[in-house]
Amino acid sequence: MVKRTLAFAISFILASMTLSGCLSGDNDSTAGAEGVDTEDENPPFFEEGDYRCFEHDEETRCWITHVPESVNGSEPVPLLLDLHGWSLSADRQKELTGFDALADEVGAIVLYPQGLAKDGEPALGGSEESWNAGWCCGDAVVHEIDDLGFLVSLIEMAQDIHPVDPSRIYVTGWSNGCAMAHSLVFHHSDVIAAMGCMSMYLLDEIDPSYSPVPMMEVHGFVDDVVWYETTARSVVFNPSAWFDNEAYETGAIENLYELAEANNCTGTLPDLNEPGSLYSTQGFTECENGAEVRLMTIYAGTHNPYQNDYGEPQDWPHYIPGNGGLIPTEEIVWDFLSRFSKGETCVDCDPA
Repeated sequence: MVKRTLAFAISFILASMTLSGCLSGDNDSTAGAEGVDTEDENPPFFEEGDYRCFEHDEETRCWITHVPESVNGSEPVPLLLDLHGWSLSADRQKELTGFDALADEVGAIVLYPQGLAKDGEPALGGSEESWNAGWCCGDAVVHEIDDLGFLVSLIEMAQDIHPVDPSRIYVTGWSNGCAMAHSLVFHHSDVIAAMGCMSMYLLDEIDPSYSPVPMMEVHGFVDDVVWYETTARSVVFNPSAWFDNEAYETGAIENLYELAEANNCTGTLPDLNEPGSLYSTQGFTECENGAEVRLMTIYAGTHNPYQNDYGEPQDWPHYIPGNGGLIPTEEIVWDFLSRFSKGETCVDCDPA
């Protein structure tokens, strides 16, 4: 798997380093909903502005919480982790993805974890935050940051603080965050009910204990950061690919087949093919444990598949346009995720 991703590594790194984040002033998302006990005298975290933090593996690890007003502790609700991309920050991811508004509609809690920056510092809102998602990316890999341990500890803490349904814990993310979402699922399939992420592939090894989990990846066909399909162009950026035939196989389609193989899906070709005017969906629906694997291809999609733009046009190259509100990708991903829970598959149920 590592060999298959090397073909676009350098181009991904160069393009990703143009992205940066800044801290917002939204304080509402850290407030607990009425009836949810987040105001203990000695909570298991401390506040840093809009962020909550705790110590993990001798590092300060932080996140932003969004709890809808409808969550009052009377019944357990879904939990969604939304992981930012390389050089972004949790608050920029929160502004970009639209999951806050969706969570308010469906009554789900959203956590926006923060990656670490240079030398392991949290540097909230800085420009070097990344996730140790296998071979990529940045300082998180160089310093061998225990991001898997952090995310699992965060999930456990959320369950202690909020009325989280342990059978409905989901993960999403963008770019490097999508790679981290893959890694989290493949190492902690006992925790995550389903994954649906944007614009990146599996870059990590698969844990021997992995048990099939439903997965969906959304990718823009004209993504110029993480290419949809890798061709000989990659050799220009990655000389090591000259002697690696697998370098020509990497890309969104190859990732779909890798996920299908890992989930023991039946058939050599996708049995789900749904074309559309703006995007299409392919996938395998007959997989072990009732899992499914899907690839959503946005025909004119760039590296940013969300409705909102990243940045402003005048800030180019720190700007990546979204889909202009034409495709509610966060709703499509949630509709997929919410069909699944641990030990149960809800094929015809209401996604909300």
